[in-house]
Amino acid sequence: MKTRMRFTKTGSLKFIGHLDCMRFFQKAFRRAELDVAYTGGFSPHQIMSFASPLSVGTTSDGEYLDVTFHSLPDVPEAELLARINAQMTEEIFVTEIHVLDEQDVAAKKTSMALLHACDYMITWKDGTTFGANVSPKSAIDLRETFRSFMAQESIPVKKKTKRSEQEIDLKPFILGYACSGEEFEGVTGAVLPELNNEYDSEDQLYLKLVSGSAANIKPELVLEAYAHYLNVEVEPFSYQVHRIQMYFMDKAQEGLGA
Repeated sequence: MKTRMRFTKTGSLKFIGHLDCMRFFQKAFRRAELDVAYTGGFSPHQIMSFASPLSVGTTSDGEYLDVTFHSLPDVPEAELLARINAQMTEEIFVTEIHVLDEQDVAAKKTSMALLHACDYMITWKDGTTFGANVSPKSAIDLRETFRSFMAQESIPVKKKTKRSEQEIDLKPFILGYACSGEEFEGVTGAVLPELNNEYDSEDQLYLKLVSGSAANIKPELVLEAYAHYLNVEVEPFSYQVHRIQMYFMDKAQEGLGA
């Protein structure tokens, strides 16, 4: 049976990479003594896939993982979650698990194939938007400048991949934005969980970006374009990116994404 899980990745564990995160789940399922399905061949491994691997240093409340089991204990979802989370930590743990209907066409696709958008929250660590790069040092009016940034007819950027570099118009890939959680909910219809603003910054930017296998826009690319528009530089490690939620093209997995 195929399942789809939602999990968090926060705190110091934001510094572990995707492969280590995968190994973490593999060990947790074995320790929980769950009947995970394995591939065949000389080097069998657990059948699992992630919707969109998280960049190192990025935190999240809305990561998704597909895992196939031969069977699962016939217990309530809360009990199953407790059994899995007993093998996890306070910084990585599962918040939802759903068994997918294998007769459904969408359920046969991976969450990566169904993914079409993600919500992000960006917080500046020094409390000011690019403040360290502005002379004299002062906070940039985020609300006004980002609105004028988005008012441009097009936002040409160079998007690099492992194999090539191409120029794209970034604007159509930014599906929504706001400078507060309440405003973002009104603009996008999203329902945000209670988010931890660990840097106690008043400057926050919320973005809904196109994501998935066909097109994948990272918030860092938006920040680079925004900084270029302001004629300032992005200081490394000056901001924190938090992924809030993912959205899928099909709602067969009720309660997962939107």
